[in-house]
Amino acid sequence: MPEGLLNLLKPPGMTSHDVVDAVRRILGTRRIGHTGTLDPAAAGVMVLMVGATTRLSEFLTARPKVYRAEITFGIATDTLDGEGAIVQRGDASALREEAVRVALAALTGELQIVPPMHSAVRHQGRRLYDIARSGRTVAVETRTSVIDRFELLDFQPGDPARALTEVACSSGTYVRSLAAMAGEIVGLPACLSVLVRTRVGAQRIADALTGRELSAAVRDGRLGEVLIAPADALADWPRLVADHQAARALIHGMQLPAWAPVDAGHVLVMLEDGRLLGVAEALECDDALVIQPRRVLLGEDVLR
Repeated sequence: MPEGLLNLLKPPGMTSHDVVDAVRRILGTRRIGHTGTLDPAAAGVMVLMVGATTRLSEFLTARPKVYRAEITFGIATDTLDGEGAIVQRGDASALREEAVRVALAALTGELQIVPPMHSAVRHQGRRLYDIARSGRTVAVETRTSVIDRFELLDFQPGDPARALTEVACSSGTYVRSLAAMAGEIVGLPACLSVLVRTRVGAQRIADALTGRELSAAVRDGRLGEVLIAPADALADWPRLVADHQAARALIHGMQLPAWAPVDAGHVLVMLEDGRLLGVAEALECDDALVIQPRRVLLGEDVLR
């Protein structure tokens, strides 16, 4: 079974589930997950996990994201994007570029963001979009997001006015909600009119594969060339190299004293031959560091 990550270019019009199903057919395996959904109307980088790499989902999903987002001022919709029904209009003809820059600057740092009603967040076991489609609304808890950068790239005044922005943010950020919040700051209804995800962690849109390119790679026996090693996707993490004795203990879930200098936090544990054994956590314990395995990708058979 193939294992690793795929950097795919999701086209607009497909759901994230559609993309996963298509790749399952291309690769002939069901064991595929993704590191973060994109709305059907959105496009861009979608990173898929193949095979045992799905065990690292919680770590890969948490990678930061970068988006190009167009915000339309003067129009609000029930979905907070261009796919919804217009619920409010306002005259945006007086809006100026500097006011937009000030609004975006105010939306950086740690923010409390309310997920849109038309989102996959669960409320009492039901998806919010299912509740919204039934004509109901519910109180939605805010979520903490970190917005590292919210830049204005271009501004087109008018009624409506449009702002092309770039957002660098933590995983789980709803850019639709950010667009509506920017509108609130400038005193206008606003919605997200275009969204393209340009980066997930180290995976860039310039390197993303189309479905056709992935199919060609499989057909030509080049799948191994386009699969990304999990260790490369987490290349900014510290690494420890485990000998056979340490690797065997970690495979069995045993905690070990740190055998090399490392800071507290998550670490990649590599075998001596360069393969990724899994993810561990360096923990402080009695004034010393111990290594606790969190997700192990390989079995003891690799040590024979």
